[in-house]
Amino acid sequence: MNYDLNRARERVKYLDKLRFERALSGSSTQFNHVFELITLLLHVNHSDLPGYIENAVVGIADFQLSDYQQHYLIKRLDDTQFCTLKLEIEAFSDRTCCPILGVYVMGSIASISQTPSSDLDIWVCHREDLSIKERYLLAKKSESLQKWALQIGIEINLYLMDQNRFRSFRYAEPLTAENCGSAQYMLLLDEFYRSVIRLAGKPLLWLHLDVEQEKEYESEVGRLIAEGVIDPNDWVDFGGLGAFSANEYFGASLWQLYKGIDAPYKSVLKIILLETYSQEYPNTYLIAQEFKKHLLQGDFTHHFDPYLTMLERATKYLMDLNDVKRLDFLRRSFYMKANEYHVGTKLNNWRLYKLSQLVKEWDWSENLVKELNQRTHWKIKRVKESHNNLIKFLMFSYRHLVEFARKYKVDSSIMPQDISILTRKLYTAFEELPGKITLLNSMISSDLSEKHLTFIEVRNNKLFKDGWYLVNQSPTIEGFGQSRHIEYGEHLNKLVSWAYFNRLLTPSTELYVYSPNVDQYKLRCFFTDLRLSLPAVTPSASNEELNHNCEIRDLVIAINLIADPTKDLLQTKQTIVPSDLFSFGPKEESLVGSIDLTYRNLWNEIRTLHFEGSNAILLALKVLSNKIYRGATPPRSVNVFCYSQYYKKTLRNIVTALVNKCISIQVGTTDVPQNNLLRVAGKNWRFFFEDRGISLQEIHNPQFVSSEDFGAVLKDTIEEKETVLLNNKKQYPYEIDAFASEGFLQFFFEDNSNKLFNVYILDESNRIEIYRNCEGEKEQKIREINHIYQSAGLDGSDNPYKIVQRNFNYPQFYQLLPVENGVRIVPFYSRLVSS
Repeated sequence: MNYDLNRARERVKYLDKLRFERALSGSSTQFNHVFELITLLLHVNHSDLPGYIENAVVGIADFQLSDYQQHYLIKRLDDTQFCTLKLEIEAFSDRTCCPILGVYVMGSIASISQTPSSDLDIWVCHREDLSIKERYLLAKKSESLQKWALQIGIEINLYLMDQNRFRSFRYAEPLTAENCGSAQYMLLLDEFYRSVIRLAGKPLLWLHLDVEQEKEYESEVGRLIAEGVIDPNDWVDFGGLGAFSANEYFGASLWQLYKGIDAPYKSVLKIILLETYSQEYPNTYLIAQEFKKHLLQGDFTHHFDPYLTMLERATKYLMDLNDVKRLDFLRRSFYMKANEYHVGTKLNNWRLYKLSQLVKEWDWSENLVKELNQRTHWKIKRVKESHNNLIKFLMFSYRHLVEFARKYKVDSSIMPQDISILTRKLYTAFEELPGKITLLNSMISSDLSEKHLTFIEVRNNKLFKDGWYLVNQSPTIEGFGQSRHIEYGEHLNKLVSWAYFNRLLTPSTELYVYSPNVDQYKLRCFFTDLRLSLPAVTPSASNEELNHNCEIRDLVIAINLIADPTKDLLQTKQTIVPSDLFSFGPKEESLVGSIDLTYRNLWNEIRTLHFEGSNAILLALKVLSNKIYRGATPPRSVNVFCYSQYYKKTLRNIVTALVNKCISIQVGTTDVPQNNLLRVAGKNWRFFFEDRGISLQEIHNPQFVSSEDFGAVLKDTIEEKETVLLNNKKQYPYEIDAFASEGFLQFFFEDNSNKLFNVYILDESNRIEIYRNCEGEKEQKIREINHIYQSAGLDGSDNPYKIVQRNFNYPQFYQLLPVENGVRIVPFYSRLVSS
């Protein structure tokens, strides 16, 4: 096979120049400044220039100073400094062993989807023989440059890459918001090759070789080197696309869903591309291969735009399926992503021109275009519709890819530690559960605030089910119709939380309420207390937090928000024992009629719970304690508020004391009390504090009289604690309790001295099963479990763990490590990764 490498070089050079110009076209001055300078600042290390790190390695192979960079240095440095530095730069260009082999940008840059907010994903390919210290200093320099760019409003991500390490299929850096970890390898390389721009350094070998069969790429490169046709030192080579595996699809689909939380419209396009690729498997024709064919054949009528090509591939796929609904949603998503920052602009750049062409091809009406252009000003009904469509779309494609994995019986190439991160973030964002607040995607609209909100309580109505309804307007003469409400909640707490955390309800919102139990003043007080206790927006959960058990972080407790027994009291007492409020007066009535809990957990979910009736205080304490495991970190904040007509302060104080006592006992900072009885609504209840929470037992013949023992005195004794522990002796390490998470299947591996291992399994309801002295490799067990999970639902055979596959409850894996006073639990890391 003959190659005209000189002609290939010219064509690749032309594409780099074209894309470089497109990247600058219509971009901000700040973006262009960073884009033009980044290679210079990686090539030199000068104390008067950004990115200076003492003793950092510098020098990019074959670097050439551009006019823009030269003018920058003239302005920045004095004449002597400039002349000295220019001589150093020229000396660097003669080096044959520069630390940095090449600098390449990839992603949406230079495409129709590039916007002023697009970040720069840049691969900095360095020599594989750099020392640990040299790599460390280069990483520090990269971090410094990222901070410099961010200070002028541009986000860049510099990835230090080793071509040999990448080619060895061991590219498994930890999963982050920018890095896909082990979730995909070849798909990442496909995206790199189809969108890359060489900013400086050596050219990419793969782009220059028109190998007929991609699977023969490696052997063909070996032949060319052996025959002296190419010198590997002249190129950077991340390898071919011939080893593409079906195993990547599942991990890649999870990764795109993960990205879809923050960038939904871009992920819609990418996940449908994955679906398209999977449909062609095993003869998938990647976009990078298509681009290279056009390029090396000299077909410059082709647009070489990765996002346009993704749209073309996905459009053909959906049209072949006659899937009109998804095609329409795909086009809308593409338009909103590409037009995100062009709405209202008077610039007539090439991106806007191409979008207008697409709109004509799609035969869109002016009204539709106008509606999409106003997306940032959409209000709640339109945002809910778009959010729900987005979820449906992503779930459809996700399930298609899961079916693909089942069909080909593949093991996901994604590592267990990354599965845990991905699925937990997806679970918190998309999984709908009772009491959980669905948070609408904040990227759809920037302002959902409402001027007026009306909360309406409905009971015993033939047309409406019991509960609370929210209307986004003030009360009007038209009344309350079935189609007028924007959200329903079984309890007021959840509805107010939904409105607040989705940014509809703000301090300037006028509130109205129709209810026999809640007036406008009480509603406003509750909202204010909630707002001051829990900020509406917080930073995303970190990977460390997602790897941790799901603990309550901040808690708000509302007493008598809905049901207030004190308002019906005929008389009140001036002096009272606080715990008597739980069994008050001749009728021994509990003055806690309702308790509402709102909390944010470590994974940034917002959950609500409602308890009502004479035993509300008992149920609230029991459920709250059951959500706090022994050894857990105490909540960062606990705020208790009372909305009673009478005894407001006293009720608040005693409930606060009970809640804090239960929490401190559960987390282990306080010993179990000697007297743990409480009289509520004329009945005596004993609390049993166990490792997995509280259990209650009614005591008909109590040995003591006072009902204040648990409520106020709570004398602690070590002997009682020991008795409780002895009476509840377990057959598994107690540290597992702290990691128990509802909704997930969790596996805990424990090594034995005889080289066998134990497996402790917590199901989705936190019931435990124990398998002792297991043989074989743990990695093999994990593969078997993942396979069962992927196959669950197809048939009932070969499923010893009774796994039921849902959306995001992918099995979680942990390792128990022995320490001096027990065990430490860490995410399971496969030895295959570190070996």
